[in-house]
Amino acid sequence: MAKHVHKVAFLAAIVYFIQGSLGISGIALPLFLRKLEWSISDITMISSLAALPWVFKITYGLFSDCIPLFGYRRKSYLILCSFIAATGWLSLVLLPSEKSWIMISLLGINFGFAATDVITDGLIVEHSTQTTSSIYQSIAWGSRSLGSIISGFIGGWLAAHWDPKHVFLLTMTLPLFVLGGAFFIHEKRMERSPFQSVWTPFERCFKLILSHNIRWFLAILICASIASSFGIPFFFFMKETLNFNETFLGTLSSLGWFGALVGSLIYFRWLRHISPKITLRWAILLNSINIFSTLLIRDTTSAFLLIFIGGVMGCLTLLPIMSSSAILTHHTQVEGSLFAVLMSVFNLGQILFGFLGGKIYVLIGLHTLIICTGVLGILGFIFVERLRFETPPSVAPSPP
Repeated sequence: MAKHVHKVAFLAAIVYFIQGSLGISGIALPLFLRKLEWSISDITMISSLAALPWVFKITYGLFSDCIPLFGYRRKSYLILCSFIAATGWLSLVLLPSEKSWIMISLLGINFGFAATDVITDGLIVEHSTQTTSSIYQSIAWGSRSLGSIISGFIGGWLAAHWDPKHVFLLTMTLPLFVLGGAFFIHEKRMERSPFQSVWTPFERCFKLILSHNIRWFLAILICASIASSFGIPFFFFMKETLNFNETFLGTLSSLGWFGALVGSLIYFRWLRHISPKITLRWAILLNSINIFSTLLIRDTTSAFLLIFIGGVMGCLTLLPIMSSSAILTHHTQVEGSLFAVLMSVFNLGQILFGFLGGKIYVLIGLHTLIICTGVLGILGFIFVERLRFETPPSVAPSPP
């Protein structure tokens, strides 16, 4: 890989490692909300609404693509958004433990987190080709898996032995490490936008969304996001019905992410040169199998085995989708914005299905919800067959 490729890969590794490490509060936060006597439905609703900043990734990509901050399109925004994420964790500690204040804090965390993510994604897709896109995605998700493995063990222990707000203070320091990675990027100063106006890339994105490939790929993203419908109810099923303690839940989190790391290595070693259409078919199949497999978790032994296998299958679902997204957005001149649109749709699907799942769970129960989710996920096969990767999306070039 060329020198600039190494630097982008290094930044991606840092950012995604920190993203994974934020899971250090993944056990403490929902248990903290539960101790406030919130219902599972309330926790699901607040968690879903707090994730809304992930839906507006197009806005962050648009600003990053078109409006340089202090002369830079990427570096300055990375620094600013890292501080915002850290401030969100601090406010979760300092502000009153009321729903409105907690919502504000979580919105700040997710905004900083989402903006950092989309800016890094913009750097990745700018340097992605049919060959390197899978390399970047493997590095990024492998790094995230490693961070999550470490934070899962630590987070479970901390949730059992520390006050939740002390865990949040520790988590606050993690986004600041992204600052170091940002300084490794040698970005050319740019005082003016590369487009005639801020709306130009938006118009290009809109035209691309209407193109054949992107239109059907959006449907695939929605099908892939459906697994989020039972995430929080299943967490509390393990905690309150199966009586798994905090340390064991953290261990399961690490085990799942270790499976994801294995999955990223499998993808990088054997699958990255396979046709995107073929890997997407496998992704849809593995996603549904992974969903159905959660029905078999009944004790610590089955949880150990199936959470690990689920981590492998989950990664082999996500990586083909992320790699295909990078391929479809490459050479569009709005890589960051268009990739952000695709990921926003994926995140919106996760939020909506998570919100609906929390409501439906009360009516039909966890097991029926999981079965319905797995069946609906299979619909993705219909849309994969309509993709044509040999004809990448394009629009007429903008006038000078």
